[in-house]
Amino acid sequence: MVYFLLSLAGLVGGFIAGLTGIGTGFLMIVVIPLALQYMNMPDEEMVRFTIANTIFATMCSAFVNNLTMWRKKQVYPKDMLWVTVSAVISASLVLHFFVLREEYSKDTYNFIIIIFLAYIIFRTIYKLRKPFHYDEVQSKARLTITGITAGIVSSITGLGGGSIIIPMLNLWLKMDIKKAKSISFGAIFGIAFMLTILNLLNTPSSNIPYAHLGYILLPVAIPLSIGVIISSPLGTSLSDRLSSRTISIVFTIVISLVLLRKVFELWG
Repeated sequence: MVYFLLSLAGLVGGFIAGLTGIGTGFLMIVVIPLALQYMNMPDEEMVRFTIANTIFATMCSAFVNNLTMWRKKQVYPKDMLWVTVSAVISASLVLHFFVLREEYSKDTYNFIIIIFLAYIIFRTIYKLRKPFHYDEVQSKARLTITGITAGIVSSITGLGGGSIIIPMLNLWLKMDIKKAKSISFGAIFGIAFMLTILNLLNTPSSNIPYAHLGYILLPVAIPLSIGVIISSPLGTSLSDRLSSRTISIVFTIVISLVLLRKVFELWG
């Protein structure tokens, strides 16, 4: 039953990732802790295993979504490169010096998630209430800052980076959300690929069953990955038929549901 639910979560998460560009992390940070509790994961390792396996599933989803974008020729390599390189560097540093330390507890993790999601929801709703047209701001400095911020957020939350890349590109650089989504896919894959390598190379401090590949648990990662690989292209195809405003509304609804779940985990 647990493997079935993980596969189902992969299907739903992959579809949402393809539709909105935010990565599979929003659903995974809810589902993976439930699976880890069933596997009797020690609380002191819960956060690191949640982040590592969320990022692994996100990497698989982003890889498939990038292939879809390349086939449709909806890619922006220069903008994507600035965001991705800066994101990979900042994500790697934060993972090594902060996330993998034992002081990073489950409550701290949930509190950071709640604050971050609340801010994203506020900014997105604010933009939806002011549907004016803005000329896109072309700035390498802003693309780099976006990447650095996304890398930090991805490392400490496991959300893949799309949750910050899309709002920053859309709200700060005045970029259409569909273009922002394409750039997000490329950056998400770069971040998730590098963090997955680091998670494979690090060894948990506790003796955890099935943890033969660092912080990547195959009984968790495989069902999730199968699901996201199947459904991500379906979400990407549907997004081509929807308006940018509709995608923004779906984006906000998904984030709001995860926010409620994390509030319950922390204070429920």
